[in-house]
Amino acid sequence: MAKPRPYRRRAVTFVNRAYSKDPRERVATIGGVQADRLHWKLSQDAAIKLIEAGSDEFYVVASDGAVKLVVLTHGGEKYLQTEREKTHPDDLLTLCPMLGRSGV
Repeated sequence: MAKPRPYRRRAVTFVNRAYSKDPRERVATIGGVQADRLHWKLSQDAAIKLIEAGSDEFYVVASDGAVKLVVLTHGGEKYLQTEREKTHPDDLLTLCPMLGRSGV
């Protein structure tokens, strides 16, 4: 059975970084601006739950187009990365121009 199409596609325009070298703990929150100009901000755990529920899809805009965020698991812990992370290390952290700022 095919997964339902996500209700919301959200562009991630900022990442609040946690101070950790562990890839599962490096992203504290993600956020952006909706089409109606309302700001949104979610913890990594909340974004993971929305992705897994199939209700939301998150992406970052790269020079070559949109790059989707995916949920990965390491040692039983879930975390966010871009779908091209293997070829573009730290993709999520480097694609977001407001890295480290407080965001919303």
